[in-house]
Amino acid sequence: MEQDIGEMSRQVAVDGGPDEVEAYLRERGMTDGLPIVPPTPERVAAAVAATGLPADHVVSDIPPLNAPATVEKIAVNAVMAGCSPEVMPVLIAAIDAFCDPQMNAHGVQTTTNPVGPMLVVNGPIRNQLGFNFGSGCFGPGSYTNATVGRAMRLALVNIGGAIPGEVDKAPLGWPGKATSLCVAENEEASPWPPYHTEAGFDSDANVVTVLAVNGMWPITDMHHEPEQVLHHVTHGLATSGPCGGHDAPNPFPAVLVMSPVIAEMVASLLPTKRELREHLFAEARVPLDFYPPYRRQPTRDGLQKLGVAIENDRVPIVLSPDHFVVLVAGGEGGLQSAGLSCMLGLPTSRPILTGTGS
Repeated sequence: MEQDIGEMSRQVAVDGGPDEVEAYLRERGMTDGLPIVPPTPERVAAAVAATGLPADHVVSDIPPLNAPATVEKIAVNAVMAGCSPEVMPVLIAAIDAFCDPQMNAHGVQTTTNPVGPMLVVNGPIRNQLGFNFGSGCFGPGSYTNATVGRAMRLALVNIGGAIPGEVDKAPLGWPGKATSLCVAENEEASPWPPYHTEAGFDSDANVVTVLAVNGMWPITDMHHEPEQVLHHVTHGLATSGPCGGHDAPNPFPAVLVMSPVIAEMVASLLPTKRELREHLFAEARVPLDFYPPYRRQPTRDGLQKLGVAIENDRVPIVLSPDHFVVLVAGGEGGLQSAGLSCMLGLPTSRPILTGTGS
């Protein structure tokens, strides 16, 4: 497959074996720098068949080329990433979500900001396909998480045209963008309903949510009382990473991921996610003097126009309680949370359709 805006990928015969195929693709900027699986017609056909959709079915047009992402083209990139055919419905739903206007895919693909997509999977399919939502879920070792995230990135480059340094203008990028973050929520260990139910889906639905994320930082807790843990999580979300003092309030979400142990302790004080989000909005704030003097009054005036109260000269890091995305993931060991900042796009969810042909 070569970059073009046609609906069908183009088959090219390459003399030699896998090394020659990889060299051919690498020379054309169509890999992520890591070894790939050669996208043979047989492998691509198997990936297409797993979707129940025609090969020429257009899932969406991926900016900035606005090239049609057909099932076949997505399958080519999935094979290159090492995906098993069974994950194709997840990838198709993720690409459809990424191309939703509220995600601002063109901006995410071309900005100088290091933003890139993060995939969050919910529903029974997490177990069926082997997504890691337990220990080390953001780290190495999960075949499904790693290959689905990698396939997403390859598709955004090879179909959408976001070539680093040419169209993708991010001077630095960040490791979470190299192969798009892909994680599942630990629904079984969460004291609250899973995230996809907040987006309007049934609890037993299979759903993927895409967020535009540009950074992640750890919030390591050494406390053992719920009140202390809640305070540490709240202020760790506000004062670490890109949220703190970065033109707060950010019009895009802030993401809080808590390990099950932390979540249980927080839930003992705030039994619902609504209560937690309201607490975070009230308390996860940065001092107005984080801003240079020439920015302080315009910031105060702007927030007043938006109806956002500044209490004790502290500025909220997002515009409303609804701008906090709260997830539970990870294992039982240690008191760990993480904050992630978002930029340019809003969370977008899609159902994962398996074997429906629709």
